Amino acid sequence: MKAHSRWRSTRMTLVAALVAALAAALLPASPAFALPSGSGWSASWSYYHPTAYQYAGALPGVRLTGYATDNSGTGTTLGTIEDTADDARCARVMLYAYGVGYVADRTTCGSGSYLTYSTGSFSQGLLVIVYRMITGTSTHDKGFAMFIPGSSADPELRTVGTGASWSYYTSTAFQYTVTRPGVRLIGYGAHQYTDQRSSLNTVEKTAGTVGCATAKVTGGVSTSGGTCINGGSQSFSRSDLTNNLEASACYQPVPGTRRCLAVGIPEPW
Repeated sequence: MKAHSRWRSTRMTLVAALVAALAAALLPASPAFALPSGSGWSASWSYYHPTAYQYAGALPGVRLTGYATDNSGTGTTLGTIEDTADDARCARVMLYAYGVGYVADRTTCGSGSYLTYSTGSFSQGLLVIVYRMITGTSTHDKGFAMFIPGSSADPELRTVGTGASWSYYTSTAFQYTVTRPGVRLIGYGAHQYTDQRSSLNTVEKTAGTVGCATAKVTGGVSTSGGTCINGGSQSFSRSDLTNNLEASACYQPVPGTRRCLAVGIPEPW
């Protein structure tokens, strides 16, 4: 009887050890490092009038607000860069107009401080760069760039509601949209402990004409979807994207020219 008890005890110990070993093999490993937080990161731009659009960007302690005119593809812009935190950091914005060069560069330091800017004309798109700077240096510890395309070769961009946006609503989860005539992309994603990024998307056809709406998200690999049904939509996803992402949405009228719009979704650092 005692021998039987010892065998039962030994058997249970072995079973417990096997279960523990199996669990260790199946469960994901603990992250080797904490993921950079995306809290406070966001950017957007959109046309609110056929001759004007607004844009905005944010980082922890940094806020940018801007407005631009667009007269048949030629525009000017003005805006404000603010330092919103007492954190030994400064807020900086740089604007690069293709075909012209840098048209604005402003840095402000101190919680509650801000600077304004205004520019001359440009016509080939605007690159908006937002940085959080380390006070007293020329070094930035956070930042991103957002490209707003020129409309001279693509007049449909000047349709009210056209634009793109992305934002982190938790430290690792983000959402994004891309909208242009005929198509809308809505997406959600998450930065995973493996340092890969997931993407769950819906592309919608918003045009009532004959044609197809498609969308694609790329980050090392890609995922895409599309629909040609008026009022239709399709979902698509992928969980092994990496680094910065690019989300694009296109509409192909029949007959007509395929037009696309893209937005970059940065990986926080």
